Amino acid sequence: MHLRPTLSAFLFLFFAAALTAQQNPVKWSFSTKNAGNNLVDLVFTASIDEGWCTYSQFLEGDDGPTATALYFQNGANYKLVGKAKESGGITKVYDKVFRMNISKFKHTAVLTQRVEIKDGSKPISGYLNFIACNDVTCTAPRDVDFSFKIPALKSSTPKTTRH
Repeated sequence: MHLRPTLSAFLFLFFAAALTAQQNPVKWSFSTKNAGNNLVDLVFTASIDEGWCTYSQFLEGDDGPTATALYFQNGANYKLVGKAKESGGITKVYDKVFRMNISKFKHTAVLTQRVEIKDGSKPISGYLNFIACNDVTCTAPRDVDFSFKIPALKSSTPKTTRH
């Protein structure tokens, strides 16, 4: 008789873990924007399901969640310019899961990494890593591959207007 509650508890935890593993509450898309002078903004946009969040790249301390991170494949065709900037639905709030104030994204996350293009014929690739949480649980860390094809860059020489 002692086996049933233990087996039931094990099966419940197994199915709960399987359900959480199958959930994909964050969907990423990628685009580019010409910033002129051989500079391009790589834009990483996340659509986040209602009730879920993902976390900033810039978290404080080691006791909280996994920070979102961008990893670029090394290449002589580009150079990173500064750190990726964050926008979208970011806010610093108390997180019930981690019991601390944390910067996190709800609904939308936008990361923008500026790069200097040295050879636009080669893609810029890598992966991003993130987790997603709701008020009860978190997904396992996930990797999402990306590859940006750089559109032909037009010279951004200032145009002169004569009056």
